[in-house]
Amino acid sequence: MRTTNVIVVCLLVLLAASLTTSTFAAQAQASIPPNIILQPVISGLTEPVFAAPAGDGSGRLFIVQKTGQILVLKGTSLNAAPFLDISSIIKTTGNEQGLLGLAFDPNYATNGYFYIVYTDQSTVGDDVLARYKVSTGNPDVADFSSAQILLTVSEPEENHNGGMLAFGPDGYLYFGLGDGGGGGDNHGTIGNGQDKTTLLGKILRLDVSTVPYTVPPTNPFYSSATAKKEIWAYGVRNPWRFSFDKSTGDLYIGDVGQDTQEEIDFQASGSAGGQNYGWRIREGNLCYNPPTGCVSPSGYVAPVAVYNHGANDSIGCAVTGGYVYRGSAFPDLAGVYFYGDYCSGKLWELSKNASNQWVTKLVKSTGYNISSFAQDEQGELYILDYGGQLIRIAQAPTVTATFTSSPSLDGYIIETSETSGLGGIINATSPLLTVGDTAANQQIRTVLSFYTGSLPDNAVITSARLRVKKHSLTGGDPFASLGPLVADVGTPVFSGNAVLQSSDFQALAGYNSGARFSNLPVADWYSAALTPLSFSKISLTGNTQFRLRFTLGDNGNRATDRIDFLSGNAVADKPQLIISYYVP
Repeated sequence: MRTTNVIVVCLLVLLAASLTTSTFAAQAQASIPPNIILQPVISGLTEPVFAAPAGDGSGRLFIVQKTGQILVLKGTSLNAAPFLDISSIIKTTGNEQGLLGLAFDPNYATNGYFYIVYTDQSTVGDDVLARYKVSTGNPDVADFSSAQILLTVSEPEENHNGGMLAFGPDGYLYFGLGDGGGGGDNHGTIGNGQDKTTLLGKILRLDVSTVPYTVPPTNPFYSSATAKKEIWAYGVRNPWRFSFDKSTGDLYIGDVGQDTQEEIDFQASGSAGGQNYGWRIREGNLCYNPPTGCVSPSGYVAPVAVYNHGANDSIGCAVTGGYVYRGSAFPDLAGVYFYGDYCSGKLWELSKNASNQWVTKLVKSTGYNISSFAQDEQGELYILDYGGQLIRIAQAPTVTATFTSSPSLDGYIIETSETSGLGGIINATSPLLTVGDTAANQQIRTVLSFYTGSLPDNAVITSARLRVKKHSLTGGDPFASLGPLVADVGTPVFSGNAVLQSSDFQALAGYNSGARFSNLPVADWYSAALTPLSFSKISLTGNTQFRLRFTLGDNGNRATDRIDFLSGNAVADKPQLIISYYVP
């Protein structure tokens, strides 16, 4: 974690103006479902920093509190007794100290082993990796006396302890360690991040199938005479949270930055390891030490996403890595990697577009201090709020409602004279609605009114479409002679009320074209999708009006060019407004 005047755990944040041109351009192409919502599952937790399932099919989620407890969540209820409480043996005086990580053995269902990381009660607080076992008589309680310490890593400072644990698809345990703390990795001549003779500032890969652990012979520095054999990747500052994609085995790493930039690193499945992610030479994409003119180190791998902190950390200050969604409840989210920022509470998604470019997009500002993410046995995702909550990432169901226009309010208006721009004669009773012009080149415009007040007061509209059915053409084709047919959107009505009046013809100020009709009907139905900017003009309490007009005000041909649509007064095939929305 990054040392600040608050307890910064780590959170994923997203890019800012500092992104490279290619990544920034790609950002606009990112697409996520608009109806992502956050559903609180449980509150009243104490400094939660992680959660994980046991992988034994029980459906339980085990919540790690930095204060030393692992709690058992069944559905939406916490067990009264903790699964494990090690508060008596940990040091928590530093903001980033305590119980930090948890991973269940891939064979937990049969061997009962799980692994934790905590800071011990030594002078500074060293990082300890330990193995525990579930008790023989109660699957919801661990055996405190079963502890076996596998590794202790001496820490020069209280912060940047890392603490993330995760088993990879290869069955080995990956363990993230920070650079030793302080600020700027001022340890030795090159910093711990670049020094392969220390475990600090690294991601380790261990075989914990036996005690003591062994080092897999496929580790990248296994045969080195000087480097630590346990090292899998290096050049990290504080890899607070990382995860493996349940489907592909790819590794995503959220590495907390110093004062300017946060980063997400990526390692493809099947990698041979040995990646150098640049710290302390680089902070994200920036030079750090030296501050200018830096040369990327050997084996350097650039981050796939970065973001600046912004003024007063307005964008973020500490990234928290998350997970790729692999659940089944929300298929639209499949393959999307979620991450966030502890300070700002911003939640982002990261994925590749059709051009194989990494693209990232803000999902929402959550208002939470995102200390971690969690993934349950089904692949569903959660956010842990350091303030004491577990929150589920979900999609609200989308509802589609179809409205037909109001017969008493529909009608068309004829211009008083050629190019006057003023409405004259109105017709509010015809079963046909006319748009086009007369032989005297007077424009004819139609106004449609839909009662949309039945929408929920808190509805969030995701799409809206107008549909009108052609009855007949008179004279020439207005699509050819008068330009595109558009629909102006009222705010939500044109002249103060929904009753058709002459002034609706020219009520232009503040009313923009909200939809453009295709000139190619389907079964005589013409359709136009509203622009997202128009959604806010749709009334949730009353009527919403649209004015149909052709864009060319006067073609000067002294001939009738008009199209007639069926109106709300028609027996069937009335104009339709189709709205899709969700309730957050």
